[in-house]
Amino acid sequence: MGRGRDFLGGSNFIQTGEGADRGEDIEMTDGTVADQDFMAAARQDVPRLVAEVRRLRALLGRSK
Repeated sequence: MGRGRDFLGGSNFIQTGEGADRGEDIEMTDGTVADQDFMAAARQDVPRLVAEVRRLRALLGRSK
């Protein structure tokens, strides 16, 4: 969730997790909405990307 993008508030930041799973917020001192979207999605997108690269390498008969 991005404050300043998804709702108005005092500063722009990315909230990491909710409730008991909440981590430290990521303060945004500069950046575009696209930057905020990229950062917010990275936690789930990067592991998926790595898994896909590994899958494709396995299809080619390569490991790691």
